[in-house]
Amino acid sequence: MKIYTKVGDEGKTRTYSGQELPKDHAFVHIMGCIDSLLASLDACLIPSEKHKEPIDTIQSTLWQTAGELSFDGQGKDVKKIVEQEDITFLESYIDENTPDINHFVRFRTEQGVRLNEARVRCRRLERNLAPLLREEKIRPIVFKYINRLSDFLYVLSCEVEDELRPHKE
Repeated sequence: MKIYTKVGDEGKTRTYSGQELPKDHAFVHIMGCIDSLLASLDACLIPSEKHKEPIDTIQSTLWQTAGELSFDGQGKDVKKIVEQEDITFLESYIDENTPDINHFVRFRTEQGVRLNEARVRCRRLERNLAPLLREEKIRPIVFKYINRLSDFLYVLSCEVEDELRPHKE
């Protein structure tokens, strides 16, 4: 199988379901946001193995979510769709690790900055998914997962920042 299809040469792309769309279509933008978030999470894994398992789990869930959307949604044709247990995992972590944000100033460590960048990319994805939620083109639980994921990434970035910062500001 060749990596190129030549469909892009005409400014179009094809979804996994076979639908051909212009490259500037909102759906293609959403897929780019997921891809961007996945790449950002890859960068978070390089310096530290401590949070590898939850990030791997999140990346797998995002990959499956991209597949769900690309196959025209609603939980079709993917190995594991987003379910309540995925949200419960994020919420449990958040509840157990919420930092004292009254004293937090800025991210200063490389790992804290990387995780915060992932959070920012997650928020962009969330904003781009909002119209699909209103139009009932995605399952509400997918949107809820992405919303909770940005909170998780914030908590994780604060936790990592606190662990790695040589001194308190």
